[in-house]
Amino acid sequence: MEPVATKKFLQTFLWASVLLSALAIFQTIQQVNELGIILLRSKWIFLLGIFALNIAAAIAFLLSSLLERTSRWMDALEFDPSNTPRKCFGLALVVFGFSLIWVIRLFFFGEFLPQLTPILWVFLWASLAQTFGLKFLSGYKWYSLFAAAVLLQGLVYQVYGRVAAISDYPFSIGYSEASRHYYASLFYARSLYDVQIPYPFLHPSRYLLMSLPFLVDGLPLWFHRMWQSLLWLALTSASAVMLVRRMRLSGWMHILAVTWAFLYFLQGAVYYHLQVCVILVLAGVSVKHPWRSLLFVFLASVWAGISRVNWFPVPAMLGIAIYVMEMPLSGKGWRYWIQPFIFGVTGLGAALAAQIFYINISGNADIRAFGSSFTSDLLWNRLLPNNTLPLGIFPAILIVAAPLGIALYQMVHGKLASLHPLRWLALLGMVLVLFLGGLVVSTKIGGGGDLHNMDAFLVILALIATSFFSGRVAGDGEPAPIWGNFQWGVAALLVPLGFALPQIGFFNSYNHVNAEKDIQRLQQVVSEAVNNGGEVLFITERQLLTFNELKNIPLIPEYEQIELMEMAMSGNREYLQQFYSDLDKRRFALIIAEEQKYSPQKRGAFTEESAAWVRYIGAPILCAYKPLENLSSNNVQIFIPRKGHPVCKDPFTGQ
Repeated sequence: MEPVATKKFLQTFLWASVLLSALAIFQTIQQVNELGIILLRSKWIFLLGIFALNIAAAIAFLLSSLLERTSRWMDALEFDPSNTPRKCFGLALVVFGFSLIWVIRLFFFGEFLPQLTPILWVFLWASLAQTFGLKFLSGYKWYSLFAAAVLLQGLVYQVYGRVAAISDYPFSIGYSEASRHYYASLFYARSLYDVQIPYPFLHPSRYLLMSLPFLVDGLPLWFHRMWQSLLWLALTSASAVMLVRRMRLSGWMHILAVTWAFLYFLQGAVYYHLQVCVILVLAGVSVKHPWRSLLFVFLASVWAGISRVNWFPVPAMLGIAIYVMEMPLSGKGWRYWIQPFIFGVTGLGAALAAQIFYINISGNADIRAFGSSFTSDLLWNRLLPNNTLPLGIFPAILIVAAPLGIALYQMVHGKLASLHPLRWLALLGMVLVLFLGGLVVSTKIGGGGDLHNMDAFLVILALIATSFFSGRVAGDGEPAPIWGNFQWGVAALLVPLGFALPQIGFFNSYNHVNAEKDIQRLQQVVSEAVNNGGEVLFITERQLLTFNELKNIPLIPEYEQIELMEMAMSGNREYLQQFYSDLDKRRFALIIAEEQKYSPQKRGAFTEESAAWVRYIGAPILCAYKPLENLSSNNVQIFIPRKGHPVCKDPFTGQ
């Protein structure tokens, strides 16, 4: 990375502030209109005035001689270790800038203005104040100090967000959040529920990692939540360290690069169970050790085989990318491609074999559940701006990938002849395959709310960019190529911050008295049903049985909410017909589930998913069962069978 002159730093910063001001004006007006507020009569008009003033003042400053004079003044500022008042002032600026973001996010914007760009604008200017403070505390360059201020704050936000998820709240925080711990418990079903239950068919490797605390009896739900937070932080950090290890940096640059990689991986995000594949490949693949490389590709592919179908080829592709970048082709001919071919065959074969093995030992009678993603609808509108993801998948991934894409262009510009065309073709082909594959998977119903299905593309893009940056890409001739540097840009820092800033919020809190009353009421109702010989189906909140919040209640393994949602989205007729049969026969004395509706939501996020749930799950439940009461501390209802046998519509035909 080239050193950045102070003038260039100021220009980049001010143009970034102009862009963010314009976007902040748009998002603020949009939010005010949605809430039906008359803008000219509200306090938010002053906020728009500040944004507009920023645009006018910044452009005027950029076009005037003040830019040059200010740059010279900033260059003249020197670190004076003996000047205690200046150091105290610098420390005050750092604390002020850091606190300002939290205060405005939590107490000024609050829930009224959750849009990203207004708080990102505040963050930009607060970070500049912190940069001045750090300048008074050290003698580093402006761009280095700004990078440190931005990246370290992003690290704080992401860590805070994961820690804030830890709670002893006995019910789910959000959609089926706590139920995922129930799925993790299925690997120990015999000891926990005194019955053998099939292993999870969705994301087995994730639940396998989440299940490790069950090795110790009696650990509460808050500990399991903490364990999942640690998985996010530890495995993402390990992957970042492995990636930056290839860059051969030292000191503060190494720390900042690891922080950037950590934030970069969480943009999608790359889920922690998939980071295991990345860590294995980055740790073990080397052109100097072909057999070791093959072993690590094999191990990573086995893990991918019990993770996600679209990750089956990813470990092999990452290994091939490392080989193609670090091994020259000249003089080898067709023999050059033998090792990549072996990587590909071994990786795909290992992933498929691992999935087949897992299916055979999982105990799932209906193996079609493992292929539910292949029969789900594709919602192509989610590639463009929509209610589920306002930016849309395609524009969002372009924004996220742009900084590395531009850096790659700058590094290889004018040096394309240094690599054989087939090597370029192999690298570009893998990037395009993962990019297009991620776009397709993102359109599957149930997805498209973020960029986590673009994870493999983000990983290979980072691997290629850091390899060129570190000079690890070998040329095909003499002399060895010296890849160009890329010019520093604030976008490379601010884009990951766009995913970190929303982590700022209050810790989860709840009314302990109401929650305890709900637990006692549930215990009373379900115990009466069980004592009378009835079965109680927990569609949601099965963690209450897992962690013994409800005692002496037998578990009914079928029809958990996540499983039902997957079957509804994939249209698994045989599974759903069995569910309808059990409803029609009033198999269950009670059903514990979230509030059900006859009509799907008409607007907002995930409307198609809502429609699928109401059609295939919600309406059939309400036809056969009726709500008895609502729990006061959450959205959970207790359902009892309706009398008689009302004629219910067939969800598949609508008749």
